[in-house]
Amino acid sequence: MAAGFGRAPITKTLCFACAAASLSAWIANSPQSCRLDVDHTFRQAELWRLLTCHLVFETPMAFFFGMILLYTFREFERRLKTSRFLIALCVLLSLSTSIQLIMLLTGATQGFTAGPFAIIFGLFPFFFSEIPPAVKGGILFIPMSDKTFTYLFGLQLAFSDNFPSALWPALCGLLAGILYRASWLPFRKLRLPSSCQRCCEWYCSYFDLSNDYRHRGGYQQVPTDNDPSVPQQLFGPPPSVPIVAADPQRVQTLVAMGFDEEDARGALARTNNNVQAAVGLLGSAW
Repeated sequence: MAAGFGRAPITKTLCFACAAASLSAWIANSPQSCRLDVDHTFRQAELWRLLTCHLVFETPMAFFFGMILLYTFREFERRLKTSRFLIALCVLLSLSTSIQLIMLLTGATQGFTAGPFAIIFGLFPFFFSEIPPAVKGGILFIPMSDKTFTYLFGLQLAFSDNFPSALWPALCGLLAGILYRASWLPFRKLRLPSSCQRCCEWYCSYFDLSNDYRHRGGYQQVPTDNDPSVPQQLFGPPPSVPIVAADPQRVQTLVAMGFDEEDARGALARTNNNVQAAVGLLGSAW
């Protein structure tokens, strides 16, 4: 099981970048100058606003709840793998920025609060559809689960600044996440070029976060000594009882949920093709 930022180097870099950028803006007493603004960004060629508008938290309250959510959503980098997660972030940022610029140009709003709203709220559709609640309960007949507080933190972040300047970028990020997950759009099929893929692998190995993945938290296949036709075990000693071959249709179901195909096949083999149990097994490997 990977702890902390293990197997999530992009999320780790993003958290440190947001912290450094926010502290620098607060020290300079100019967090609002990091906002996306058509006049300053394009007419005055302050193109750095295209980056800072997605990094700088303007208030300590937004910083607190935003960093908690970024850290929580590091699990999606582990599920999607770093290269696909990087593609997802680029798509979310591009879509959210485009929507914000359209709103500014059409006069729908006067401005947006700076911060990584595109990333945080763009990942909420993933959180809603792919993370099952582990604990269910209720307070005063109100149904709740362990996911409830994450939604409440997001709601607090969306209203962390003067209404509706923080709500608009949150909604833009949410819309970007929905568009990214839409099956009729090609965003989920995008892949990094081979050169970028190698750079991504080098970055992960440099921080010692992914090279030993299969030896620490992931699945590794160990051949059996008895029968070569028996499906391979995930990890540990060779099985004393042959394990069931993974159902290809259920493997594709897990792949559609974002899991790696090899990991999904191994998890289904261990759980006798029980999809729900396989999801729990794959989640425990995070």
